[in-house]
Amino acid sequence: MDKSQVKAYVLKDGEVITSDYLQQYSAKSMSKQIPSDVFVNEYGERGVVEPLYNMEALAKLMEMNTYHYRAVKVKARDTVGLGWKLKPMEGIENPNELQKESVLPFLNSLHPEKTLGEVLGQWMEDFEATGNGYLELIRDENQQLTGIDHIPSHTMRRHMDDSLFLQIRGIRKRWFKRAGAPWDVHDETGEKFSLGGLPYNERATEIIHILNYSPRSDYYGVPDILPALGAILGDKEREEFNISFFENHAIPAYAVTVSGADLDKYTEDMIKRFFQKDLKENRHATLVLTASGGDEKVEFNFQALAVDVQEASFRLYRKDNRDEVLSSHGVPSYRIGISEDGKLGGSTAEESTEIYKQSIINPRQEMVEARLNKHILNAFGVSDWTFKFNEIDNRDEIRQTEVFSRQFNMGAVTPNKVRELIGEVRMEHPLMDSPYINGVPIDQLKSWKPPTHSPDELLKSIKSLHERLLEVVTK
Repeated sequence: MDKSQVKAYVLKDGEVITSDYLQQYSAKSMSKQIPSDVFVNEYGERGVVEPLYNMEALAKLMEMNTYHYRAVKVKARDTVGLGWKLKPMEGIENPNELQKESVLPFLNSLHPEKTLGEVLGQWMEDFEATGNGYLELIRDENQQLTGIDHIPSHTMRRHMDDSLFLQIRGIRKRWFKRAGAPWDVHDETGEKFSLGGLPYNERATEIIHILNYSPRSDYYGVPDILPALGAILGDKEREEFNISFFENHAIPAYAVTVSGADLDKYTEDMIKRFFQKDLKENRHATLVLTASGGDEKVEFNFQALAVDVQEASFRLYRKDNRDEVLSSHGVPSYRIGISEDGKLGGSTAEESTEIYKQSIINPRQEMVEARLNKHILNAFGVSDWTFKFNEIDNRDEIRQTEVFSRQFNMGAVTPNKVRELIGEVRMEHPLMDSPYINGVPIDQLKSWKPPTHSPDELLKSIKSLHERLLEVVTK
């Protein structure tokens, strides 16, 4: 009934490592238990809704995987960290400049230390890491908006009321209300009062909650990384095993299996002597092993390990885990600094960026813009302007300049159309809306005569036009 079991590994230097010794290097340092939830006593009868997954555990995943960490950071930056502007609302030709001037001071000084980009960046990092983001709106005694701040998502929970939020940090609790709720909430008890019915220092501040929708919850979102959780945990175990064992010992070259007996100290020393001394002196040396035991037949077997294949498998396993993590985020690998041979040729990078921008970043920007327009610009009475984030610019400006020049000289586009394409304001002049053929307005072609300039002067003029177009595009 005795089955062969791997009892030891023979390393490349001849050292013998037993299976019992090897066990201490297994990945035990990463506990699988779920971290304790400080909200556990608030669930159920108190009306606080338990999230689908432990929020603190989700937040800690960023510390466990390089690619997940970088993807979260990149998506947050690409969404809200590339700058912003106030643009006239569509259909409004002469927007009120006073409205714009009324809200700009707030947007430029809404936090004592952080910029708008920093606050929104933290908000979005929480959204990507846990599937939920919480932004606090701060008002004065007269309900005038005076500031905003980010609240870490792992410290927040939703209430069944849908308009209440509870934060717990240590032994302290603080209640908040949904942004725009037409009542006051006591910040220590969560009790509702009529608007203005509480002293200013007892009023709960407001929360804008964004979530990555899950059909399994009406209250919380889940992060994009969730389907790739196995890849993160598997890669962590691989990493910890490598660090614990393979960097402290040689790589195993043989596996020793034994049936019918245990591997005693004498036999272990015999194996070590054979690989460290006898085999080096004579490549055809024979190893004779004896083992004490009963009447059962004792068998030893040495199986050579394909080390190169094993190492390649580890690398492929890591790459597969990396690809799964990035795929779950929808982030192209080069966006987090990974360049692979043969994958960025031609327009591949530009096409990948465009897909990433349209399917991942643009929907997030629209979501955040809608919240800021509703709760900030509207609070300042701004109706002629809209808040817009700058988009990822994946244009090849030099190539586009050449294309515009050819189209312009072929009469395919007018000067004003070129200005629109490069983001400049139209110029109100009849000639700016007229097609040109080789620099001549199409209406003047009938009276056009060949230029008397020398070829050198003509080339110089064309070159000057090209340089001016290039200067406009690259500003």
